[in-house]
Formats: sequence, C-alpha cells, structure tokens
Amino acid sequence: MPDTWTTALASYRYPVRLSEYVDRNLHPGWFVHDFLIGDHGQTSRFEERFRELGSSNTEAWIEVVYWKLYSQPMVRNGTTRKVFKGFNERQIGCSALNEALSAYVATPTCESFNDLRALFGFNTSAIAIVATFPAFFDPDAHPMVDTRIAKWVEACMNQHNAADPNGPQLSKFPLRGTVLTMSAFDAFQDWRRWCIHTAKKLTTRTPMTWRARDVEMAVFHAWGGRRGPHPSVYLNPLGPI
Repeated sequence: MPDTWTTALASYRYPVRLSEYVDRNLHPGWFVHDFLIGDHGQTSRFEERFRELGSSNTEAWIEVVYWKLYSQPMVRNGTTRKVFKGFNERQIGCSALNEALSAYVATPTCESFNDLRALFGFNTSAIAIVATFPAFFDPDAHPMVDTRIAKWVEACMNQHNAADPNGPQLSKFPLRGTVLTMSAFDAFQDWRRWCIHTAKKLTTRTPMTWRARDVEMAVFHAWGGRRGPHPSVYLNPLGPI
C-alpha cells in the first residue's frame, strides 16, 4: 500500500529561519523569509523562489546554501558567507552558475557535477550542498541527498530492491566520516534513478503527482531525527509499475 508514502510526505518538516543569517543586513530584500513549519508546501514554494530568482541573483543561490545548512548552526553562517565571498572574488555570476547547473541537469555525469561543484570553491569533495541545486531546479528528476538519506538506503535497500528487481536498484553509499563525498557519486546516481522510478509508481497509485524530490522528502522524514529508532516510519516497498 502506498499510504505510508503519502503519510510520510505529509509529515515532512524542515523549519528554517532565513532571517537568522548573520550577514542578512548586507543583502537587502534577501534572507527575510522564515519557514516556521517547513512542510512540503512551504519547502516547495522556496524551491519555486529559487527557480524564479536564481537565474539573475546570486543571493538566491546563497539563500539555498544557508537553507541547506540551517540544521548545522556551527557552520551555516560561515559557509554561506564563504560561498558568497568566493563568488565575488572569483567573479562567478549567475550566468556561469546557471550554465553549469543546466549542463548537469541535462547530462548528470561525474564531470558535469564536478564542474558545478568547482564554482562553489569548497576545499573538500563533499556533495550534499551542491546536490541541492539540481533538486530545486528540476525536482521532477533530481532528489537531494545527505547522510540521512544514505543511512535509510543502507537500512532499507534490500527490501525495496527485491520488490522491483527489474527496476532501478539502490546501492550503498560509501560514507567518509559524517559527509558524503564524490566517492559516493555512483550511489547518488542510483538513488536519483530510483527516486524517478518510485515517483512514477506513486503517481499511478495515489491522488497526487509525485516528483523525485517528493520521494526523497518522504524518505528524509521516514528515517527520523538524530534519536532513534531508525527508520522511524516504515515505507512500503513498491512493486513494479
């Protein structure tokens, strides 16, 4: 039954206060929206905001960086500030950012993802922040990914793979410390293809049209918070289309 998926998506919460960004006063008109509930509706509207404004405003990009890092108060301000400073110092504007993002969305390869990631100037090969932008830009075909997703995949992949053995298969993410790096890129692509396929199943079996991003949001909720048990919500494995 797909009801567990529908319930998980409806229960998704990621509340964020953009107004808490330490440098918000340097960006008039930005970092003024707070998502106090952070449910599917509010989060989807924030995605729409990026699609509307990201083509011509680098501030839209750094809002997404801060949003992504909001649950990590020790790094969210510093990393967001560093990304914006890097854009300015290296004269990386919206044209370069959107060109690289569009190239990856059109052809999601390791090379095209690295080209996008390089623009952010990160010193590590971590992927989660950069993976947020394809998910906001094209949520039908691109889910986000982070360690919470990776842990759900490791715990639940066998059941879900077995339910649809001829469909896209999940694979274990290699975790290095507490972050996902480029060593996990192949597993990330397996996850992307699986989310697209699962969204098609759920669209035919529930009243709503599902996106790959919606599948990921349901999984994010299903894994649970920092305290157990994990997963906290059971998602029914779905058979073939």
